[in-house]
Amino acid sequence: MFSIRGGFGLSFRTTVGKIRGLGYRATPQRLAVIEALASGRHQSVDEIQARCPGVGIVTIYRTLDLLCGSGLARRLDLGDGKPRYELAEDHHHHLICQSCGAISEFEDCPLEERLPREASDFEVSFHRLEVYGLCGGCRG
Repeated sequence: MFSIRGGFGLSFRTTVGKIRGLGYRATPQRLAVIEALASGRHQSVDEIQARCPGVGIVTIYRTLDLLCGSGLARRLDLGDGKPRYELAEDHHHHLICQSCGAISEFEDCPLEERLPREASDFEVSFHRLEVYGLCGGCRG
């Protein structure tokens, strides 16, 4: 049902290229944060900091703000009280287990056909969908 893209392949290189294309420097600290983000999904700031221990917490927050503000990363609220981050490499949504906290992803978007189109006076820039419930392991 969901996949986690590990490593720092195309999404890492693409993100670095886009940062440079926006006129920002790809400093070693920014590269470390991007590498940390590329190595997993739904990471808390603590998890990102553990992946790049040589980078200060203020720099991590500033880099996350830059990436999110540029549309290159997403800040997620997945119900555990901690903001989570991931690279914005594809459009997907989340299924979140309210019991164990497991997070699954799905790409079939039920909103795509229901969102306002050109005839509307509202222009959609993005949307998010988090669905809460119980996973199979917690239900059974």
